[in-house]
Order: sequence, then structure tokens, then C-alpha cells
Amino acid sequence: MSGAQSLLCEMLSCGSMDLEIIDRIGYGWDEILDQMDWPREGLDFNDVLRGAVSIGIINLKKAVSERILVLEAEESIHGKLEPEEAEELDALRLLNPDDDIGGDFNFLATHVWFEKNGSTYRRYLPEAVDEFEDNVGFFLTGGEGE
Repeated sequence: MSGAQSLLCEMLSCGSMDLEIIDRIGYGWDEILDQMDWPREGLDFNDVLRGAVSIGIINLKKAVSERILVLEAEESIHGKLEPEEAEELDALRLLNPDDDIGGDFNFLATHVWFEKNGSTYRRYLPEAVDEFEDNVGFFLTGGEGE
């Protein structure tokens, strides 16, 4: 282990294998650190993971809002939506990423999942879910067969 890795392990109260998780995070560190509670008595590894998930949730909220706006604009222009688009709009209006996504932050055992509405996210916002998973570094479990 290098001196830098040793320093990070000490600062984050984690092991060297935990640091591999950090390499999977794709969000900017400035964004992640902005999501963390500062100032605090200390910083630990799980705080970093929580920060990354928070950014992912913020981005999912944006994706939901943007898609709703597109569908509402379409509805406004044409007076009504196709039945499948109307169904999508109704489903999207029920989403709340803050409530729909849960996580257990415990170093290597960290796990992130859909509490509810996972199939809706996967059906209507697959790119946003992929972006979340790619940038948070964890697969969102749940929602595959709801």
C-alpha cells in the first residue's frame, strides 16, 4: 500500500480494499463533498458513499422532472397524449427518488436499492438509472421484476 493510500485509509477510517470502491465513483469530488455535512468532527468512508448516492438521487430527480416537462409540453401542444405516454406521465408523477431509493452504508458491504417504484425507473428512465449506477459505483437492486 502506498503512503497516499495509507493516509486515505487513516483519514477515512477504512481498509485498503474499501478504497477500490472510491475508484468506481464517477461524480466529481467537489459535488460529493458539497453533499456532506460540514463542518464535522471527522470524515469517514461511509460519508463519502452517502455523498455519491445523494448526487445520484439529485440527478434522478432532474431526469424525472425533465421527462415530466417533455410529456406535459407534448400534451399541451397536442391537447392529449398517446395512451402509453399518458400512462408514463402518471407513473412518473408518482416517483420521489428521495423516498424510492434506500441504502445501507457499511464499507465493502454497502448496498443501494429501490425501496419502491424500481420497475418504473427501469422502464421509463433506463439511461438515468444507468448513469446513477455508473457514477455511484453500485448496482441499484430491486425493480427488475416488480
